[in-house]
Amino acid sequence: MAFSKSKTKTTNAPVYSAQVEGAASNITNAYNQAQPGITSTANSLASAVPGLMEQYNQGDPNVKAAMGYNADVLGGKYLDAGNPYLQGQIDQTNNGVRNGLAASLGTRGLTGGSAFGDIITRNLAQNENNLRYADYNNERTRMGSAASAAGGISAAQYAPLGVIQSILESQQAPVRAATGAGAGVGGLLGSYQNTTQKSSPSIASMIALMAGNAASAYAGGGG
Repeated sequence: MAFSKSKTKTTNAPVYSAQVEGAASNITNAYNQAQPGITSTANSLASAVPGLMEQYNQGDPNVKAAMGYNADVLGGKYLDAGNPYLQGQIDQTNNGVRNGLAASLGTRGLTGGSAFGDIITRNLAQNENNLRYADYNNERTRMGSAASAAGGISAAQYAPLGVIQSILESQQAPVRAATGAGAGVGGLLGSYQNTTQKSSPSIASMIALMAGNAASAYAGGGG
């Protein structure tokens, strides 16, 4: 008596399998077309790294000049040295103050006396003090501005390193593109399932089949 084995094969595919496969093909084609350009761009950017490193090591002359000037201002160099044009400004304005006062006092008959000299001296001193204070205050304001700018100027010397870091990150663009294309294709085709099921009669099934066959034979013989 022969016992046949049963074999079952089941294939599970999406309802829109043609569209899914077409979309997966589109992703692959798009990646294949873009990949050379992505790699070429990454390589071109990489070629700029040696020059940027040299610029960083040598230092940008403009940044160096800005740092030097800022350090001088913060150190009080110009405050201590004073404004070379200040005295000329004081002398010029003093002449104007003196002439104006003389004319004003002369109309009241006060020229030539001790009161006249005192008024002139006092106003000239006030004029000079005002100009010197204004010059001092201006320089102190510049020192405050220099302190505020110090952080930005200091950071500017590291600008090439920031560009280099961005270039190094761009070197991963081909890898990210490949990963993205792979994930897209995998996501579309991941729903395909091929399931194969195989089954063979169990011992209990065989015994039941033999008993049934014997019963049938006995019934047939008795008739």
